[in-house]
Amino acid sequence: MSETWLWYGDYDRLEHVMPGNGAKPASRARADSPFRRYGHWSEVGPGDAVFSLSEHKAVDEQRFPGAWILNSRSAAAALMPQETQQLIWQRSGLMQQERGYVRLYLIRVVHLDPIEMIRLDSSGNPVSGTNPLSKSGSAQAAPGSLWPQDAAVRRVVRTAVRALYVLGLDVGEVEVALGMDGKTSVRAVHAMEDIQLRQASLQRFAGWLHTVRSQEYEEEKPPLLIGADPEFLLLRPDGKVASAARFLGESTGAAAGTDVLRVGRRLLYPVAELRPDPADNPNALAANVRLLLLRAAKRIGSDYSLRWAAGAMPARGIALGGHIHFSGVPLTSKLLHLLDSYTAFILAMVEDPSGRGRRPRYGALGDFRLQPHGFEYRTLPSWLVSPAAAKGAFALSLLCAKEAWNLSYLPSMDERFIAAYYEGDRAELLGCLDGLAAEMAATESYGQYAAYIEPLLDAARKGAVWDESQDIRFKWRIPPLG
Repeated sequence: MSETWLWYGDYDRLEHVMPGNGAKPASRARADSPFRRYGHWSEVGPGDAVFSLSEHKAVDEQRFPGAWILNSRSAAAALMPQETQQLIWQRSGLMQQERGYVRLYLIRVVHLDPIEMIRLDSSGNPVSGTNPLSKSGSAQAAPGSLWPQDAAVRRVVRTAVRALYVLGLDVGEVEVALGMDGKTSVRAVHAMEDIQLRQASLQRFAGWLHTVRSQEYEEEKPPLLIGADPEFLLLRPDGKVASAARFLGESTGAAAGTDVLRVGRRLLYPVAELRPDPADNPNALAANVRLLLLRAAKRIGSDYSLRWAAGAMPARGIALGGHIHFSGVPLTSKLLHLLDSYTAFILAMVEDPSGRGRRPRYGALGDFRLQPHGFEYRTLPSWLVSPAAAKGAFALSLLCAKEAWNLSYLPSMDERFIAAYYEGDRAELLGCLDGLAAEMAATESYGQYAAYIEPLLDAARKGAVWDESQDIRFKWRIPPLG
């Protein structure tokens, strides 16, 4: 059974968090006495969670082998100049130029979940009103159960969660502006001032961790499945985009349909999107993808003057995605960092150099969206360039999910490699490849996926990149169909 601990800077005195239902105590006395027990750092075991809550001292993660360290950059963030924070948010696409009237919100977050949301006036003072967040009293409630239903407010929450994530934080409060155009922008991040609310939320987290790391959960949890919604373009001989809606209709829900693109106030459907059935292995999901490519070919026809293009940005100004959907695995900030490190970074090492233009509006690290079946990881470009790229992306994603509690090397939390990713500096990014390869090879699951992953690693080492000028039908063996 995994335990949750709070580290305030003293290794001889860590607070042990007892599971609770997340309800805020009625009084400070009630918050202090019955829930608190302290222990020595040596009591922290593999599989436990440790929240670093010191604003003055960086946690020594080597003291806690096998433990999950959260909020690990608390001291660095507290000492970081605001200008540096703003540069990080801009790089991650979280700061926009604010135009006209905006609504201000303060969102308090504990591990990917908004726990309180307050409307602020122009002076930063709270505005009386209801809290737009969902309510859940379950101690076993998963991350995401408190997110609001309103689309605009959800965007505000997503921005707040990611503003903390890119700073290496899991706990804090974020000021976010929501413009009349629906765009959000981070204003500031602070340590959480409401200690009682933080403690109650950490008790709720402890209850959730107890559940997902229990033997009963392992025996009863649903199988791990991944799905996808990769995109591709239809390009005419002159390089212009032929609208996929002409062939596939304006259907954003079909298995082989289109995705919407907003240009000003107009909704266009130029991008083709596949939504294959999920699977539990790379070969099966790739086969499901190919079935949909065949179905699309029947509707589009055999006109080979149209080039089917995939990748990151095969046509100027149109970024494509290859989102991966997960079910049967708990969503954690660590899993997101693993997907950034092992999947996004490795694909960035072999993507076409034009892929740099996709970021940061698309392809930002840690970009996820909650789904009824689990969650969607949205950082990746369209790996439809080849079956090898697709299977490699699937295998890396499955490995991260299966070994989420065991993998520990996280170059996506190292500023050197984060900057290289956003700048498209493949040479610098390659500096983490050997560490990633060694960490993966040491896992129990690697044997299942090595045949799909190692071709990507070899390509990265050789400096090979995928070619977005090629028609994807040839590598996917999609014949002319009339």
